[in-house]
Amino acid sequence: MFEIALLAVGIVGFGLAGYLDLRYTEFPDWLPYSMIVLAVVLRGAFAFFENNWMILGNSVFIGLVFLALGLLLYFTRQWGDGDAWLIGALGFLFPEQAGFGGATLLPFPLAVLFNFLFVSLIYLIMYSVILGIKNRSVNRKYLEGIRKCKNRFVAFVALFFAVPWGFASIMHLQFSLGMNQLMQMILLPFLLTFILFFSYYAKAVEKYMFKRKIKTSELKEGDVILDGRWRGITKKEIGKIRAESRHVWIKEGVRFAPVFIITMLISLFYGDLILIFF
Repeated sequence: MFEIALLAVGIVGFGLAGYLDLRYTEFPDWLPYSMIVLAVVLRGAFAFFENNWMILGNSVFIGLVFLALGLLLYFTRQWGDGDAWLIGALGFLFPEQAGFGGATLLPFPLAVLFNFLFVSLIYLIMYSVILGIKNRSVNRKYLEGIRKCKNRFVAFVALFFAVPWGFASIMHLQFSLGMNQLMQMILLPFLLTFILFFSYYAKAVEKYMFKRKIKTSELKEGDVILDGRWRGITKKEIGKIRAESRHVWIKEGVRFAPVFIITMLISLFYGDLILIFF
């Protein structure tokens, strides 16, 4: 029953955050705060009934570590403050697997972080591709950028293939290792090449779709100023900006909240995604 209550909080909280983020580009601050409070209350009550205060202690420790990581990304202008509190909520709710049965190779908090990074990468790829399809000019700018530095790309791709395949050839000749044993080394160049091309594509999407100059009269509450942290401006700040300037650059980011519910469900019911690579 305890585990089901935690799961319900996670599904409702992360699900609502993902829905609101996709539809309105933001979700209210009280949502992750409420999830953290409910996690502490539920775990505190269960710790009391079971006379095992590690149930609460683990939640507080892992939750604070996750929250600190999220706030670090916020203060370095990588994340919004809402995302920082959401990952904190994930740590408070599930510092361990809570009996849901997924297989893990790493300690569960590390497995959650790895899963989060892996899911984030796939999500960002899909998100960027969809945006590129909707805006053909991004694809054109991206191809122009590739053509301008094609010699550099060719050099990198050649290096990606030469080093792993050369090493695989040596291992095959010296130790008679077969294709199955060397498969990861053989496939690595393709992965590195994909990451190289996608990194440039993501930069093109960010440059031409996530930044725009608008009149300060068009500013609205929740917009994010380009040179500031990922935090929506308030009505009071809008008035100050309008008094100082007629135009301002704002930025938009990936609507990232759906990653949290996906990560939670995979971590609890599947386990550690790193097992895919073994």
